Amino acid sequence: MTGSDPYATAHTPGDPEALAEALRRFTPHVSTCAIVVDESPSMDVWAPTVAAFQDLAGAVFPRVNRQLLGPFREAHAEPRVPDGELIMVVSDGLAGFWAQSSADQVLNAWGRRVPVAIVNPYPRELWERSLLAPREVQLSAPRIMSPNAELLILEPAERMRLFDDPVPEAAVAVPLLELGPRWLRWWASLVGGPAGGWLDAVAHIADPDRPHGPGDVPATAPGAPGAHRLVEDFRNEPSAFAFRLATLIAAAPPRLGLDALRVLQRVLLPASRPLHLAEVVTSPLLVTGAHGEPSFRAGVREELLAYATREDTVRVIEVVVTHFGDRFPRARDLLDVLRAPDEQPDTRIADTPVEDLRFELAVLRALAGPYAPRADRLERALAGPSPEPPGGGVRTPSLRPGAGTHLLGGRGASLADIDALLQPDARSAVWVNLPSRNDDFTGREEMLDILDRRLRQDRVAAVLSHSLHGMGGVGKSQIAAEYAYRHMTDYDVIWFVPAEQESQIRHSLMELGEHLNIPAGTEANTAIRAVLDSLAAGTPYANWLLIFDNAETLETVQDYLPTGGTGKVLITSRNRGWTGVSETLEIDVFSREESIALLRRRNPVLSVTDADRIADLLDDLPLAIAQAAAWRAATQMDVGEYLRRLTEKRAELARQAKDQHYEVAVATAWTVALEHLGTANPGALQLLQTCSFMAPEPISQEIFQAVRDVEFALDMNEVLQTPNQLGRAIRAIEQYGLARIDYREETFTVQLHRLVREVVVDRLSASERSRMQHAAHLLLAGVHLGDFGKTEHWPRFAALLPHVQASDQVGCEDAWARRRVLDMIEFLYSSGDHKACRARAAEAVERWTRMLGPDDPQVLKCARWLAFVLRILGEFAEAARINADCLQRLRAINGPEDEETLDAMCLVAADRRAAGDFQGALRLDRDAYEISARVFGPKVPHTLRMAHSLGISLRLMGDFAGALALDMETVRHRIDVHGAPHYLTLLTQNGLTLDMREQGQYIAANERQEKLYARIQRILGNTHPQTLMAARNLAVSLRRAGKHEPARKLALDTLKELRERFGDLNPEAIACALNYAVDLRENDELVRSRELAERTWHEYATTLGEQHPYTLYARTNLGIVLRLLGRLPEALEHDRAAYDGLHSRLGAQHVLTLTCATNLGSDLALAGDHQQAYDLDAQTLEGSRTVLGFEHPSTLACALNLAFDLRDLGHHDDYERLFGEVVDAYHRVLGRDHPAIEAANAGERANCDVDPMPL
Repeated sequence: MTGSDPYATAHTPGDPEALAEALRRFTPHVSTCAIVVDESPSMDVWAPTVAAFQDLAGAVFPRVNRQLLGPFREAHAEPRVPDGELIMVVSDGLAGFWAQSSADQVLNAWGRRVPVAIVNPYPRELWERSLLAPREVQLSAPRIMSPNAELLILEPAERMRLFDDPVPEAAVAVPLLELGPRWLRWWASLVGGPAGGWLDAVAHIADPDRPHGPGDVPATAPGAPGAHRLVEDFRNEPSAFAFRLATLIAAAPPRLGLDALRVLQRVLLPASRPLHLAEVVTSPLLVTGAHGEPSFRAGVREELLAYATREDTVRVIEVVVTHFGDRFPRARDLLDVLRAPDEQPDTRIADTPVEDLRFELAVLRALAGPYAPRADRLERALAGPSPEPPGGGVRTPSLRPGAGTHLLGGRGASLADIDALLQPDARSAVWVNLPSRNDDFTGREEMLDILDRRLRQDRVAAVLSHSLHGMGGVGKSQIAAEYAYRHMTDYDVIWFVPAEQESQIRHSLMELGEHLNIPAGTEANTAIRAVLDSLAAGTPYANWLLIFDNAETLETVQDYLPTGGTGKVLITSRNRGWTGVSETLEIDVFSREESIALLRRRNPVLSVTDADRIADLLDDLPLAIAQAAAWRAATQMDVGEYLRRLTEKRAELARQAKDQHYEVAVATAWTVALEHLGTANPGALQLLQTCSFMAPEPISQEIFQAVRDVEFALDMNEVLQTPNQLGRAIRAIEQYGLARIDYREETFTVQLHRLVREVVVDRLSASERSRMQHAAHLLLAGVHLGDFGKTEHWPRFAALLPHVQASDQVGCEDAWARRRVLDMIEFLYSSGDHKACRARAAEAVERWTRMLGPDDPQVLKCARWLAFVLRILGEFAEAARINADCLQRLRAINGPEDEETLDAMCLVAADRRAAGDFQGALRLDRDAYEISARVFGPKVPHTLRMAHSLGISLRLMGDFAGALALDMETVRHRIDVHGAPHYLTLLTQNGLTLDMREQGQYIAANERQEKLYARIQRILGNTHPQTLMAARNLAVSLRRAGKHEPARKLALDTLKELRERFGDLNPEAIACALNYAVDLRENDELVRSRELAERTWHEYATTLGEQHPYTLYARTNLGIVLRLLGRLPEALEHDRAAYDGLHSRLGAQHVLTLTCATNLGSDLALAGDHQQAYDLDAQTLEGSRTVLGFEHPSTLACALNLAFDLRDLGHHDDYERLFGEVVDAYHRVLGRDHPAIEAANAGERANCDVDPMPL
């Protein structure tokens, strides 16, 4: 992508990489491409998307000719043809031009010269509202790069609409395409593939002789619908996001242009897409204002505001004030009014434009309550000079009634049902994740009534299968969903949590946090805890309902139930263990009357007797009854023939069943439908079989859109390669009742019930099972997920994770498909779920080693991931064993300069650091970095990993200047390569501020670490492992900068979090405990400090070994506090042992040795051995000045102690001179108010501490 507009970049159509790959399919045949853009007003909203697409095409084709459609609209005897061997017209088809014959004349003329297609930014399901009438045809190209006029057109009779005329002889078919990779790949197959094949297509028939179409209907035309009808129609047609966005825009001041609307959308509905804004601004709700800006038709704003809450309105105005306050100064005044209506003076009529006054009145009327008196005064002031125009009256929303449950006559509709229809504006604040409503839900009124009473009395209720029906299929989830829809007016928040796997619970609760705008970052544990705490506290909503669906494992789910609060929890499960935890409601099969009612609801001509016979054969099991009803409605098979098939299949399956009575009922109904589907649409059946190997959770449409050829499933392969066939296959699956399809644009998923999956898989032979499971692996592997290190991509990984696990992708024999398992492992690590990462990696290593052998590249890569996360979790010995084995194998297989070998070298270097061999680690890291930079270049991600590791080793060896220079370069390159918010960039930035601090820049390092920590919190969340590392770094920086109180608080909070998440012996937890012991010592809490310092010494000895440098330093930290407690002999014992060990292990000039020597000198001075103290301090000062510099705070601390030695030896002149020099230097380095200066002036010797830096 090129261009500097970040909003345009964010609006890149689809997946840029996949889109570019699709365009590249044309380049063997085309060097020049013409992109002709419709510049009609309705296309303004798509400007960033179109510009991004043009830029992308410019990067693919040698030459792109960018043109506007306008000049070609002018009447010519022979329309001009754009310069290009291929023409793409980008248009939404909404302009009146497309209804005129001149449009077809232009397309016809172009299509006689070169291949032409129309690219519509809207999805296929919205094309019917355009003036480019889509027709489903079949096309065949007689040669490569055939112009449209040469294309053969076939329109099967079953696809013709009732009033379509046959395709005229002079007409050409112009393919209509979505702006997505699948559609472009299809067009490339048509114009560049083998000649003679027939492809399904959606096309506009460009007939040069067709008559003019109808013009646009003016806004004020007689018979045009009113505002209320317009809003109701819009609410029922577009996506939920679009309607939500419309209500937010209604709360914004008039005269906002598209740029401002995009900002509103990005801030208030970050999960929405450009499509949703386009749906709003091109809808009948708006017209073009006097200055070209979108403007609501009369009365529409008032109608929409009835659906907005006060919080919505305030938030919208806040965003306007923040981003556009200078353009809309009245917005700030209105915001003050909304916050405190009784405290603000009335708006001055004379000084305010009438349009702004009417907007304020609409807002106040919609909010009502305390705003009503102010609205009355404003309306009276407006009534005289500026009467309300026709149709522009302000609508006052009616009050919301409570949701009763008294049943009325007839079908048993409850008052809640009626209220939901009469007052749709009473919808909950957040409910976007509910599964689509089952329009065929039948019966269960008594159950729903009991469930409602249980939830009114108790906080938690569980809907369980009756004990006879452990396999499920009785409709637990359907009852829960129906309850939620009927009681939307009872709750502010309703959230549906798939609870079969822990990963799904975590992802769903994280999504809820995003919708509630809970500032918790994207790291799983942080977000989940914040959500549960917010729900328990009742902020921002106190009245909520969480539905945990298929919560089969009590121990797992109970950890995610909010504790306290006024909300409710509804659980569906087959596990009867919930009986002892919550109020339960057992769900049995349908009554016979309910079965008959559902069968006849879909099949009105079905007699009660025949429905009774079908229900009897299917045991009244709701899942089987629903399928039978859908299948009979779709096929209209003779009832006698259907009963015969059901009877035969039931008898056949009963012989095969093993005490699975209710599974037989499901299998009976499904087997009949599956056999019919296999005959009518073999590709759809294979698609269903493939999906049966995935999890019983929603399967995103993306899975079907990026797959490579599935050669062993040819029927499905054809379906996947042709957009229209895929749509027909999915509709067939749904029509036969074999799966639930959620067509909502923001989701669009396919979902199979777990029992259906079992039935479908059971019908397959062993070889078919193997093939279709492999097809599932290929589909899952084909989805482009993005960079696992970027938080905005994590939801896509999380949605795919249960399917990768359920399909047993780890057992796939295809290396390309197995790569998806590695993707999931990398995602689990980067998102902070280290324990799950370890589990998945260990499983893959174990199974792949058996399958492929220990030398397989994927085994070695996964083994290194396992070792990496083991080391992070403190299992150093096992990590070192695995990495050493990998390095030995990779050197033998790939040689010393291979990328994988170098990666293993870095991991072994980290193991050496953990073993205390800092020098050996430095040699390995330096070799790996130099080889990688020479062979691959200094800026590639692989070399940057080597550079980061080398920076750690330089830091641990005390070369802080070298580490700082290298880390600065690495950060610059990582920003260029990965982007600033990437977790790898943040990781190296944390090292960079650490370099600054250890180099002695205490004040500057602390300032930068505070900002970096806030940024990491915002991006990764409060308790992501990387955030906790940054918090520990900041706590030390605060103490070094003299801010002892906030340092101590942050260190304690971080220590609690680290221990809770990773255990007491986690490396970061021990390091944080050591630092907190120093904080306690600085706060004169010497007893507590000693206890914690002694504990950390023992913990380091247990995890790293008694002679590790960090264990030895922990002893000198303990020695300091023992000396301050007056226990000098013990202090001397620890400090001497630490000094001797560090001197032997690291040398006399290492910073750890020098720091330990400074503290040992104070022990000697307190013991009265002033000469020995002086000798050691003088030697240490010389070394410190050489290693750290003259004005490093540690050097100054040593110099201060040497001054005190001179005093104690009677050299008062030398003492005063050196003491004065030290204090002056302290002022320059630390500022005048630092506690170290106060302590020096009080005559206290300086104690030196060292932070155990990350290994």
